[in-house]
Amino acid sequence: LSTDEVDFLGFRINARGVQPTQDKVKAIHAAPRPTNRTELQAFLGLVNFYSCFMPRKASTVEPLHRLLDKKQKWIWGEQHERAFEKAKSLLQSSSVLAHYNTNLPLQVTCDASPYGVGAVLSHVMSDGT
Repeated sequence: LSTDEVDFLGFRINARGVQPTQDKVKAIHAAPRPTNRTELQAFLGLVNFYSCFMPRKASTVEPLHRLLDKKQKWIWGEQHERAFEKAKSLLQSSSVLAHYNTNLPLQVTCDASPYGVGAVLSHVMSDGT
């Protein structure tokens, strides 16, 4: 018995690479707006699980993280709604992380902001990307 791809722990793995499964992407896109800190924390945990597929995730969800502060009163505003919808739109099922290839050169890209820090190890493909 053989197969060209497998779904494992919310990821689809095949010859092209690794990507989030369609059902998980749909679940995030269909997530209702959180109405309290517990629901927001659950949403952010789900989004964080797929953060490697979501460019600029840290700065996008920063307003949502501020709502988790128990010293602050829970007031869902326009900025939170925008951040919530943008976070959901960042995850696309077409995003693929390529498998490591010993024959391709590597590059490290780093970035930081007041809200997060990130680094990416990527291949330099033959077309220069």
